[in-house]
Amino acid sequence: MAGGHLAAGAPEVHAAQAANPGDLTLTNGKFVDGRGQAATTLTVRNGRIFSVGKTVPLAPDARTIDLGGRTVVPGLFDAHVHYTRAGVNPGYEARRIERAFSIAELQEAIAERARSVPPGESITCIGGWNHTQFAEARRPTKSELDAAAPRHRVYISGTGGGTGALANSLGSAFFATKGVIVDPATGAVADAAAAVAALQSIQTPEDKLRGTTELNAHANRLGLTGVINGGNLADQELAFRLWREDKLTIRMRPLFPADSPQEVETRAVNNFSQSGRAVGDDLFRVAGFGERIGGTDPMSSQFEPTARMIARHGWLLQQHSISLKENDFHLEAFRSIAREYPIGKMRWSIIHLQAIDETRLETLKDLGCGASAQTWTYMGTAGGPPFRRIVDSGIPAGVGTDSTNVSALDPWLALFYMTTGRNVAGTLTNDGQQITRLEALRLYTEGAAWFSFDDHNIGSFVEGKYADLAVLSHDYLTVPDQMIRKIESVLTMVGGKIVHTAGSFARL
Repeated sequence: MAGGHLAAGAPEVHAAQAANPGDLTLTNGKFVDGRGQAATTLTVRNGRIFSVGKTVPLAPDARTIDLGGRTVVPGLFDAHVHYTRAGVNPGYEARRIERAFSIAELQEAIAERARSVPPGESITCIGGWNHTQFAEARRPTKSELDAAAPRHRVYISGTGGGTGALANSLGSAFFATKGVIVDPATGAVADAAAAVAALQSIQTPEDKLRGTTELNAHANRLGLTGVINGGNLADQELAFRLWREDKLTIRMRPLFPADSPQEVETRAVNNFSQSGRAVGDDLFRVAGFGERIGGTDPMSSQFEPTARMIARHGWLLQQHSISLKENDFHLEAFRSIAREYPIGKMRWSIIHLQAIDETRLETLKDLGCGASAQTWTYMGTAGGPPFRRIVDSGIPAGVGTDSTNVSALDPWLALFYMTTGRNVAGTLTNDGQQITRLEALRLYTEGAAWFSFDDHNIGSFVEGKYADLAVLSHDYLTVPDQMIRKIESVLTMVGGKIVHTAGSFARL
């Protein structure tokens, strides 16, 4: 079974991606996956884990890397994210604003970004943060944004209530030329959509490719190595282009919406296969359909016939399903379709699941389907997904961020939220649904990989799996809760290939 498609044979292999990286041994580490600590040593051969817990002979030119006792986790995998949409956001995005917890840290994140951006260009951060995350619990002033990047236009817009969109002096001057109103004293932008449109009006195709490439580098810096991506064809073509050029550094699993059975039929035949084979390889491969099936209304009359056509073609399906009413609507259709097609073997799932209860989880589980919870409520003040209930049910489960417009892309903010129940402001908002750090790690690795048929290849330190991993800046299992939000990777590997280094590993 390839790419979640029952009818698919061996995937097309891109020659450049098939080349194997050099063999290596990782020693003096603390290798931790969803089961706990697995080993202190790992060897890699031909991009896969060759041995766990013991040193074995490798090729004469194989390297040995001493990890200095650092904690290593499997590469993090986002089970549902609008990743490529973030890649084409206009300007030079400063996504590290998501983990700034004071105005000074916000300024530092913008100033750090400015050092790599040509003067006069736009530094942006569109969604995924909120001013309540700052110790000052206020929005930055126009002068504070000027001080952070005096030679650049700055435009940042938050998620959730009260933050809105803000610009510095150069940004305000640019928007004035485009007819976008900005408060001259505060830098508050009156219409965020108009501001983004103005920035997009000067964006080139090369800018979009650069933004996608930079987002991949940022994701690798955080230890993120795979995504199930909900996006538009135009966005996802950029990741496909990087794959073709051997420049993609994150496992990409695109999903596509389908408004009707006819659209499913057309896409399955024209986009998803070549002579019955899944297009791509283990780095880039179409996952299936989602998150909107049968139109933008999650309870559309077109949902069941469209989903039935997806089942007929043997493809994976993810469906946006937030409320209990929506859960019931989708479960009824799932039960009906399951009488005719083996949807469990296709790993169908409903996602978001803000209120799902034990009975509905049991129904999903009986169908062989999965539960994928998203952490976008980290940005809000109400409750979130019932992580504890989902884990206790024993159903195949994973998590994703649903970022970036409505949430933060940063997986460590999500792991903080899942384990503490605390939101972006540090307020306890999801009490009673906290899970352990190991349980959260499993949901973000092997659990998430289940939803794209990748769990047999990644997500844990098991011989034969790909060497997708992240060597961490801090010990995830022992640091204080607040420190989880500061963790990043100092060495990230995808298929045994080093895609990010920092600190003492920077010269590898």
